[in-house]
Parts: sequence; structure tokens; C-alpha cells
Amino acid sequence: MRLEPLLIFRNSITDVQEIGDGPFGIRRTYIVGAGTFEGERLRGEILPGGGDWMTIGKDGLANLDVRKTLRTHEGALIHLSYQGLYRFDEALAAKIERGEDAEFGETLFQVLARFETGDERYDWLNSTLAVGEGRETSSGVEYRLFSLDRA
Repeated sequence: MRLEPLLIFRNSITDVQEIGDGPFGIRRTYIVGAGTFEGERLRGEILPGGGDWMTIGKDGLANLDVRKTLRTHEGALIHLSYQGLYRFDEALAAKIERGEDAEFGETLFQVLARFETGDERYDWLNSTLAVGEGRETSSGVEYRLFSLDRA
């Protein structure tokens, strides 16, 4: 098995809904804003309206549960969902508040992604698993996804 670059995507966050401290940790929902994605085999825009239904444990480790809709430059709609881990860090939060971008690898921010589409041109995505890393930016988030390909 090998990792192959699949795409890079960026999107804004338009709202944060603080649900509160429940039985499984702090529940917070980030509302996905518009964005873009590009890769060797696909490119287009991220449609606003998805979300990240995050649960944050007492140790600052967050479980990500994200869903977004992508629209390719050819008009194909693709459902992107991913789960992952993110570690909150006060120094990193201060950096973002100053308007600076985090670097990849600056904190734990890893995901496992799946795709779903009914568009035959992108049917190959239905059987693609991807892993990736993310980073916070002053305007939202940025991810690099790599497909898991058979060697």
C-alpha cells in the first residue's frame, strides 16, 4: 500500500455553535463555509453548509465528525465525510487569534476520509479511502488528503 497525493482543500468556518459540556465531553459544531479544492484528478468548490460535529475530551483531544459537499469544475456533486483527531493547544490558539496560520504538523490534526458520488466521471472516488492532515488558518482550515492505493 502507498499514499498518493489526492487533493488539497480549504474552507472557511462561518459559525461556531457551543452546545456545552455533556456526558461525552464538550460538544461544539463548526459550520462549514465556502472553499476550494484541487488535485491532479479533480478540482472545484466546497459548498457552504456542511459541518464538523466535534466532541472535546477533558484532555483537549477532540474527535472530529465532518461532512461537506464538493462541486467539481464539471458540476459533479461529491459527498465528503471524515473522522479524525485534533489536539487543542493554547499556544496555537493564540497564534490563530493573532491572524497567523498554523503549520501542518504543529498539532495533532489527522483524518480518515471517504467519498460518495452518483456521477460516473468520479465513480472511482466511491472506492477510495484517504488519510490526511489539517491545519488551522486565519480564515478557516486547510487539509492535504492522500489516497490509500494498492502498490
